[in-house]
Amino acid sequence: MDIIQIIDNFIYEHYIYPIEAGTGYNLVQEFTYGILLFVMVYLFYKIAQKFQIEIDEKFAKVTIVYIILITLMRALVDAGVIERLFFTVTPGIVILIGAYYLLSLIISGALLKKKYYIGSIVMAVIPILYFLYEFVQRIVHIEALTLVALILAISYILAIFILTKIKKSKIEKLDKYTIFSQLVDASATSVGIAIYGYWEQHPVPRFFMDLMGPYVMIPLKLIVVVLVLELFNREVENKNLRNILKIAVLSLGLAPGLRNLFRTIMGV
Repeated sequence: MDIIQIIDNFIYEHYIYPIEAGTGYNLVQEFTYGILLFVMVYLFYKIAQKFQIEIDEKFAKVTIVYIILITLMRALVDAGVIERLFFTVTPGIVILIGAYYLLSLIISGALLKKKYYIGSIVMAVIPILYFLYEFVQRIVHIEALTLVALILAISYILAIFILTKIKKSKIEKLDKYTIFSQLVDASATSVGIAIYGYWEQHPVPRFFMDLMGPYVMIPLKLIVVVLVLELFNREVENKNLRNILKIAVLSLGLAPGLRNLFRTIMGV
């Protein structure tokens, strides 16, 4: 067997077959997507530097809008509305929407300078409106939104209350956004698995859920995100770098969380 055949077999076994068979993510994929995330974060950081864009709450809000775009698209792929192709599933969809987001920053940064966020948001909202229309037509379990919102609200309020008492200081808004986003993932995933019969695709959280039940992800996610934020706040002196790392963690929570929620609501 030549080297090309070995590579082809490796790619099929670890990347293509899991998508075709719906077996969930494996450790090779997780490692690869971690590298992809690192590359994307680096590119966003360099583009922000190039156009003197401050990586702050506004940048986080723009990112959230693009996360809504990518998760709506991905959920509609699961619903059969959008064809399942390389650029409509992970990692292709991340590359596609990530490139579109970068393009929006370049165009808006060049034309609007410090008001870049206006142009970037508009570029995201246009396709979001179309995908939202398609999504609304397919709502089956609207009660799932209520359940997730209730669990999310309770866990978030308790988390911020406890952290404020422990730290005895005000928590930064970007830290709150990141904690909230990770709890979106924990709440939506827990409800989807516990009530609607879904299963966890990622191997590490699947291990803990099998061991202690789906709702264990809420305290586990909270502990991990708080420790990571504490590490960033203590060790990363550069504010822009520190903030973009927080936004990366925010994305890692909000993206799968919203996708799971959208899928549950549509019953797919």
